[in-house]
Amino acid sequence: MFSQETIQAIHARVQIEDVIGDFIPLKRRGQTLWACCPFHHEKTPSFTVAPDKGFYKCFGCDASGDAITFIRAIEGVSFVEAVKHLANKYGIPIEESTEPYVDSMQHEKDSLYILMRLAQSYYTTNLLAHTEGQYALKYLEHRGISQESIQQFELGYSLNAWKNFYEYAKQKGYTEELLLKAGLVNQGGNIPSDRFRTRIIFPIHNLSGKVIGLAGRIIDVSDNQAKYINSPETPIYHKSDVLYGIYQAKKQIKKINNCLLVEGYTDVIALHQAGIDYAVASAGTALTDNQIQLISRFTKKISILFDNDSAGMKASFRGIDKILEHGLYVKVILLPSGEDPDSYIQKVGKEVFQAYMHTHEQDFITFKAKLLLKGAEDDLLQKAEVVEEILQSIVRIPDDIQRTLLLQHTSKLLEISEVALLAEHNKLLAKRNQEQHKTYQRNQPAISLQLTAKDGNVKQLDITDTITAHEKDTIRLLINYGNTLLQDGNPLSMYLLKELQDVTLQTPIYREILALYETYLTQGDAVDIKLLIQHPNESIQKTLIDLTAMPYEVSDNWQAKYQIGITQETDNLHQTAYKNILRLKLRLIHQLIEENSQLLKNNADPAEEDKLLYVYTALKETEIDIAKQLGIVLF
Repeated sequence: MFSQETIQAIHARVQIEDVIGDFIPLKRRGQTLWACCPFHHEKTPSFTVAPDKGFYKCFGCDASGDAITFIRAIEGVSFVEAVKHLANKYGIPIEESTEPYVDSMQHEKDSLYILMRLAQSYYTTNLLAHTEGQYALKYLEHRGISQESIQQFELGYSLNAWKNFYEYAKQKGYTEELLLKAGLVNQGGNIPSDRFRTRIIFPIHNLSGKVIGLAGRIIDVSDNQAKYINSPETPIYHKSDVLYGIYQAKKQIKKINNCLLVEGYTDVIALHQAGIDYAVASAGTALTDNQIQLISRFTKKISILFDNDSAGMKASFRGIDKILEHGLYVKVILLPSGEDPDSYIQKVGKEVFQAYMHTHEQDFITFKAKLLLKGAEDDLLQKAEVVEEILQSIVRIPDDIQRTLLLQHTSKLLEISEVALLAEHNKLLAKRNQEQHKTYQRNQPAISLQLTAKDGNVKQLDITDTITAHEKDTIRLLINYGNTLLQDGNPLSMYLLKELQDVTLQTPIYREILALYETYLTQGDAVDIKLLIQHPNESIQKTLIDLTAMPYEVSDNWQAKYQIGITQETDNLHQTAYKNILRLKLRLIHQLIEENSQLLKNNADPAEEDKLLYVYTALKETEIDIAKQLGIVLF
């Protein structure tokens, strides 16, 4: 496995904004960079990157981590592969270590990735080298699929046998349990059998090129067999999260700033062969939020290729509205009647096909309006319904300027007053915003601020909770300002660590972070957040980021522009830390007094009672002393 020097070199060289910027556009706001989160759908950016501290944090879905964590999450790869990715990006030589890296959470996924790659290799060998595979190979050649495409998309063939792959995988040491979990084997009664038999195999790749699932197409379609069968949901394959061809197309999508969306596997391959190598497929399912989010990581433009099926197109409109809602610009290309991308390319050739796409592309709103208006020109009621349908799409677009321009265009297209159109648009938009607000409110966790119970008794605050809160604030001050020099010339960390010598933190994660900080200081390291979050423990890393990341910051121009002074936490750091330590100690004293009172109540031994009373008196004196320093009056 990798040496510690390799990991340290990556942490030292990596520019997290550069790594994340390869996947999503970042915009600077103050000291941090912001974007819409790539891990969940949102309209307002809540994903922040702190270049100086080396971490990212989403205030919407709570995703956070460093550059290695980001690559693991965005690409769905293991720690090992994430390190290799970054080492390759920054030209860092990888040094091996004899100490193994163990990631129990990733172990099963890694095993499934290896098994799926074995299955792909097995089926590809069947296609290219087995006598039975020659029939499938001729079928692909008849469909115009070249040897280069077979290699690029790693196509294969499953033999007409019940247990060939099962037995092959068992010989390689794979368990029946893992084969079942990968969806490569079915369990009928007590007899396992291959899931894919007598079918052309289309491997499905994730963004990093790993095989995560398979689709099998029957060659001779019969009434009693499905044309396609697919891998089931597995720990590494979620159909709603992937697009066929995205691995092969992602670079070109980003380069030309457009993604062509089609329906089937062979459509994607035919288009790539025709030089249209930015095509992907949803594989016969309605486009999901996660798939749209996946595309939006590379481009904000989508072109959709439709065959000339009016009913099918209308059924797709709701899905396209969802794309608009994500802020993507949609264009539509309608193929001639009776054609699909594969058949039309075969008929006219790639040059004519490319020219056809260029001349027949139109924006979705125009396309939708023209399609719905057919036969409704003289029917006022039907035309009014068309207007409503078009506006339902426009109000989903988050960009105000784009909506305004589309309203102007629609006004001319439908020959209706722009004022009337705008008035109806505003009604629909207000209604939609209201519904979204209600949905948001329903999804928020219930938070009660009442301290009075239904029986009229006042509920006391839990001392443990307040201790945890003060411990959290103490650790937050330590990791954010530990190196800041106070008026006496010493760093804040020296003061805090000295004050905490007689305190045992009760929250395990804060106790671990304190010990980690002290360890680095003992080693002579300059301790900052960038060093701390390199810790391999994900809980520690996440807690450190949560204690550091801020959902907002005061603009540098605020005071100059508005002549308003903003009090910063750093303005009187020693006093802030001093009061927080005193509050923490006061809550700990309260806890000890409460425990002492319980012992007094339950003790019958006079000698023991005297000791407890002595302790109680000492605790009360300490409580009064701390309260006086804080300016608190005790009753």
